Amino acid sequence: MSVAATANQDTKKLFKRVKLRGKKKLDWAIFKIDKKTKEIVPDLTSEDEKEKKGIDGLVKNLNDLQPRYAVFDYEFKTKDGRLTSKLYFIGFTPENANQVDRVVYAQALKPFRDSLHGIFPASFSEKNEILKQFGGTPEPEDDEDEDEDFD
Repeated sequence: MSVAATANQDTKKLFKRVKLRGKKKLDWAIFKIDKKTKEIVPDLTSEDEKEKKGIDGLVKNLNDLQPRYAVFDYEFKTKDGRLTSKLYFIGFTPENANQVDRVVYAQALKPFRDSLHGIFPASFSEKNEILKQFGGTPEPEDDEDEDEDFD
């Protein structure tokens, strides 16, 4: 099963909006592979997220069952107090995702990532891993197996 997923023009424009500075700059953008066209297309952006900003907003919009790609402009202070940023390409492949989707996204990841210049690659399978890496607010753990059944 070979997939030649390529980034469409909207995806390339959106990447530039995250990368460049200015009034129309975005903090992040999430991309998906369109199942019909096999193109990598925009899914959501920080412009779409009104409640949470930064990495918390990005992670809130990732689905635990669907792989996605994201570009995130991570702003932080250096040891000497200067504000700086790094542009990260995030490959998100949750463990509970459909196996076919996992393979499709894995095959398209490297060519897509290599087409984006000036990024630092990162791959994750859990939302909390992303939040820990970029200083977000971790989501509460699911405590289904708590000791409630035992007295």
